[in-house]
Amino acid sequence: YIDDSENKQNKGNPNARAYALSPASLELINNGSSFCNPRSSTASSSAASHDASPAAGPIARLDEMGRVAWYDSMQIWESDGPATLHFSNDDLSTESIDPYKAMDTSSADGAGYQDVLGAVIEDGPLVSALWNEMQNSNDDGVDFICNAAIKSIVAPSPNHASRGLAPPKPVELTYQVHNAFPEADSKGHPLTKTITADLLVAADGGNSTVRRMLGMPTVGFGYGRRAVTCTVKVDGSMGRTAYQRFMPNGPMALLPVWSEGDDIYANIVWSTTPSVASDLQQLSEEDFVRELNDCMQSGPVNTQSLFPSDLVDSILPGPLAGIAKVVDYLARGANDGLTMSRWSESRPFGLPPTMSSVVGPRLAFDLSLSQARSYVAPRVALVGDAAHTVHPMAGQGLNLGIGDVDCLVRHIRSAMSSGMDPGGTMHFLNQYDSERKAEVSATLGGIHALHNMFGTTFSPAVYVRSLGMNLVNAAGPVRRRLAEVAAGRRGALPGLSK
Repeated sequence: YIDDSENKQNKGNPNARAYALSPASLELINNGSSFCNPRSSTASSSAASHDASPAAGPIARLDEMGRVAWYDSMQIWESDGPATLHFSNDDLSTESIDPYKAMDTSSADGAGYQDVLGAVIEDGPLVSALWNEMQNSNDDGVDFICNAAIKSIVAPSPNHASRGLAPPKPVELTYQVHNAFPEADSKGHPLTKTITADLLVAADGGNSTVRRMLGMPTVGFGYGRRAVTCTVKVDGSMGRTAYQRFMPNGPMALLPVWSEGDDIYANIVWSTTPSVASDLQQLSEEDFVRELNDCMQSGPVNTQSLFPSDLVDSILPGPLAGIAKVVDYLARGANDGLTMSRWSESRPFGLPPTMSSVVGPRLAFDLSLSQARSYVAPRVALVGDAAHTVHPMAGQGLNLGIGDVDCLVRHIRSAMSSGMDPGGTMHFLNQYDSERKAEVSATLGGIHALHNMFGTTFSPAVYVRSLGMNLVNAAGPVRRRLAEVAAGRRGALPGLSK
């Protein structure tokens, strides 16, 4: 639990463990409503000038404390070609593209989460704000069991649902509380307690204890990559922009985080090979900052040749070799020209501010993709990383988990409004499973495809990828559709769960 007034005065430095949250996720966390115009100059990444009312949601209070960094622009570019991709809040502002625009529940000033691409919020303050929200909810039906370890779970057999029998028995969960003076039985053994539940929701992370104890299998693999993340101080404004540059070993992202006064901060997430990640963690701060700036201060480059000249000359007759070189020249010119044609006053390419120092530790974690074969079992549902893990390049990990929660709550409400036990039949749980697995699988597949596309060095494939990226940037409807998906506008049902 955190004291809001104390936290507002003693923020320290931003933490490298943070999340990029979509507008849909922000709205759901904030109890299903917008609260201010985050695009206004008074609601920047520093503390907003408005005061969040006691009834305001967690995001509103965090923003009032100055712990939310909004961004309404995103710039993406490649290291081995000219292609750039630029998203802005304008890609979300067309009602014909955004069918949910009419559902905006923003405040009287007429703007809300629909006017931003997202926000970056640190893990600690976000978790604390959510704990505060639950503890202050005045809901007598919520009991908190803290500092506890699960010792055993007894759940209905997975085969129960296929037998057409009576509703399965409730789940029995046995746990032990860890504290300075643990309770003990008559023999001095630590005392355990058992509770029953009509529905057990596992939200206990990628190494889910619940999933493991129940034997719910997963499929997946490691990428052979590690991400190095840290907080840096930058020389100049981030311009409410998130930056990402794709390199053969993985992308590097520079994300705005909260800033105060003349101190402007950003978070780095650099995906690379394990050996390079280890070297980066061992570098001196000066050398590490130099490496960061070398990567992020390099703009697009000319299109590479599709066919190496010496190879063309060695395998093709003279006339055909000449034709191949002309085709290569025209193709490269077309791609370079398409890039520059999109650098207008409204969407210019710009390098991010330079980084001057590292604030806090350099952390690293392995990258992997995994998904549970089924998100549900009789009286059990998996959500978040317990159900799936994803490469961080698109910043969709927590957003997918929040989408799980929204979907599961919706189906629980549907069951209860029908007078049914949500876990007493697999009907509602299976609906949740099929709906979320389809959306999550599409996201996992898209991110995996991006990882492979940007990891190749095969010249023709690099050209096709670069040209495709430029075409997406030039094609407004396609670009807007991608922005809508990233913002959580597509795929969700109208109306967020509250």
